[in-house]
Amino acid sequence: MASVSQEIRNVAVVGGSGLLGSLISKELIQSGLFNVTILKSLVKALAGQDAVVSALSREAIPLQIPLIDAAATAGVKRFIPSEFGSNLQDPQIRTFPNYKHKVQVEEYLEQKARSHGINYTYIYNNVFIDLSIETGVVLDLKERKARLYNGGERAVSMITMPTAARAVVAVLKHSAETKNRPVYIHEGLMSQKQILGHAKEVISKGEWREEQVHLDELEKHLAAQPTVDGSKMGVFHVYAVKGAFGDGLGNQYGETDNQLLGIQPLSEEGFKEMLADIFAKN
Repeated sequence: MASVSQEIRNVAVVGGSGLLGSLISKELIQSGLFNVTILKSLVKALAGQDAVVSALSREAIPLQIPLIDAAATAGVKRFIPSEFGSNLQDPQIRTFPNYKHKVQVEEYLEQKARSHGINYTYIYNNVFIDLSIETGVVLDLKERKARLYNGGERAVSMITMPTAARAVVAVLKHSAETKNRPVYIHEGLMSQKQILGHAKEVISKGEWREEQVHLDELEKHLAAQPTVDGSKMGVFHVYAVKGAFGDGLGNQYGETDNQLLGIQPLSEEGFKEMLADIFAKN
């Protein structure tokens, strides 16, 4: 096990009141290792901060550009942008329109790293399986409905949001080992059919319906849609799903940073407990 870095002490969280941001803030505070500031204004807020963690929503991703400028000027050592999703190092995913602004942020951050000395870490975790089930992207537990993308056979990397939040703490603890590179994390590989099988065990009452969704057809359907304010409705959903579940798109993490960051696999029983908890909330 690598030694814990003492370099990062003061951490500013942007978007700390959001869905993932609140979990990241909670884990940082509970670790007892950092002095945590939840940013509401950039004015003088970054002075004295060692790291900035961005948990901004996708609509606010472009706002990270001035935030990076402010962080670099203030002498911040580490910037973690709001990634937490598809592997943007994959050349094809990098061309997807829904990730345009994230790619721009990465390129700008790398430029600032060269010119101003600020460091960065990208955290890629592919699918938030708990959120994907809660929002019905993969399973609709209440309606007993499963969406199987391209047959649902492909096992892809998945993680729960609380584990991703804990990974942020671990990245900052191991700042030297995670400097200026992406880290890949997951709690295991699982196919949609495996997920459905577990769901049927947990929620045995009622008949389950399966909807076969072909990603190429979904993309063609999107192309035929009218534009609204210069953009296509549903672009984010279609390409996010394709990046997460599509074949040959860097969504099966063969090598991860789990050992360095202390991330353990999600057991079958743990997964079923998560399903039961989500079902109980619906």
